Amino acid sequence: MNLLLNLIILVVLLINVKSINGDNGCYLLKQSLLFYKAQRAGRLPDSDIPWRGNTVLTDKSSGSSLDSNGDGDLSKGYFDAGDGVKFQFPMAYSMTMLSWIYLEYSGNIESCGLGSLYKEVLKWGTDFLIASHVSDNVLIGQVGDAYVDHNVWQPPEDINYIRQVYTIDSNNPGTDLAMEVAAALSSASIVFKNNNNSTYSQLCLNHSKKLYDFAINSPMKRYSDSITNAKEFYGSGGYNDEISWSSIWLYKATNNQTYLTNSKSYYYNNNEVCYANEFSWDNKGLGVGILLYQLSNDQDYKNKIENSFNYWLPNGGIKYTNGGLAWLREWAPARYSMNMALLQSIYTKLNSNNNINNNGNLIKYSTFAKNQFLYVLGNNPKQQSFISGYGPKAPKNPHHRAAHHSTTKNINQPINNVYQLPGALIGGPALNESWVDTRTNYESNEVSLDYNIGLVGVVASYISDPSIPFISYELETTTTQSSASSNSFPSPSASTFSSSSSSSSSASTTTVSTKTPNNPTSTIGTGSGFDDTEFVGGSSLLNVNDIVLLLILTITLIVIFN
Repeated sequence: MNLLLNLIILVVLLINVKSINGDNGCYLLKQSLLFYKAQRAGRLPDSDIPWRGNTVLTDKSSGSSLDSNGDGDLSKGYFDAGDGVKFQFPMAYSMTMLSWIYLEYSGNIESCGLGSLYKEVLKWGTDFLIASHVSDNVLIGQVGDAYVDHNVWQPPEDINYIRQVYTIDSNNPGTDLAMEVAAALSSASIVFKNNNNSTYSQLCLNHSKKLYDFAINSPMKRYSDSITNAKEFYGSGGYNDEISWSSIWLYKATNNQTYLTNSKSYYYNNNEVCYANEFSWDNKGLGVGILLYQLSNDQDYKNKIENSFNYWLPNGGIKYTNGGLAWLREWAPARYSMNMALLQSIYTKLNSNNNINNNGNLIKYSTFAKNQFLYVLGNNPKQQSFISGYGPKAPKNPHHRAAHHSTTKNINQPINNVYQLPGALIGGPALNESWVDTRTNYESNEVSLDYNIGLVGVVASYISDPSIPFISYELETTTTQSSASSNSFPSPSASTFSSSSSSSSSASTTTVSTKTPNNPTSTIGTGSGFDDTEFVGGSSLLNVNDIVLLLILTITLIVIFN
């Protein structure tokens, strides 16, 4: 009987450990989503990022008028990186990927109590995409002259230069851009339809279909050949992958076979699509292959997918740092490795659900995904976290104008960023593992909408994995001054996170609030509607599934020992 009791206690402890790790995974997922809130433009409806204020309210399309609040139709959306430009191409890709991640891992996201926050982040982007589609054959492709913006180091709240608006249309087409926005809106339509928002879902889908028709019936052309201001920053390598990508998402949203036929055609007839070894804002071919494979389990898709994955494994072709990061190129290598980790996680999940063993390949792919994730968490030679605000050795000075908050337009003053940017994946190290926490190096220390996609997805996939050492936090929050102005900011004292195992070195004006694993929220980037109660599914108390499992195991043990 004592043995039976001990076994039951052991089961309870094991389940509780899983739940506690889920709490800490939920915490990181929330921070990675709040990064997008830190990137918002326009009139902010909340103070979830208390040091961000209203910006670029007069951004508007040609011929439109400001609304009754003084806001332009293009005032919302997201700033791309550490700047004040709205680049539509990577923004739309990021929204497409947020939708895909939700469709794959909605159970984990909702169990964290983060479903509302997640869809709010998604909708802020899709609202802008819809507003940018000003007529059937006209789409806004960029807001803000990138050269003008990048020449000034100031918080976006201080932007006062003339905001150039760039468009594509039938005379100046951008096949890839229109197709990517169509993909974003069709994938989002599935998310919102599944969440009982049929009206908004249909609105997204209607715009998606019109954009697809615009792109497929206009002369084929890369958008950055029409919007040349974007070429140096987000120059497109081609449009065949976006056509296939948009087609498969519209098929998933409509079940119209024409879209599926087009997706297969542009996938198979273009080697740069079906043999892609990279997945990013500019190359979606590998993602197309996975989506087509999900529909058919066709062996040819499987072979092409695994050939690409194998390239990323050790001795497969990709370079590796000595610490184990799969390293594609100098500019932001962590985003590429995390993107590949996400796709390999999705593929592993798909085949596991279908009971397909793949001769041990699934183990290799899941191991790759986990090792890349562990690297950016800090399991590397320097124990360096590459996520802002995460871990005892987290980046403090990402290349980010809003977080730095210079009042003198000087990138070097103040020395350290005034505000802590929540949950942002940093560019990453050089091939020799060197990395310096300096905001002047944008290749290795910038953040971006598309960088965080891999992080959001991989965290969502590993929420409750007990083998992932998610960190339990003490939170150091700096007291701030209140202000009557909606565009004023807290006093310039940095808010930082530190590991519970590290010592506190906060200033005398800092109040310390210990956050235990069953209370994993943060006042950094939190406001009304996103408090501790959101983490119902991630509570360290046993949830419904755990209780059912416990009952089954207990009954089994009783039967055995009786």
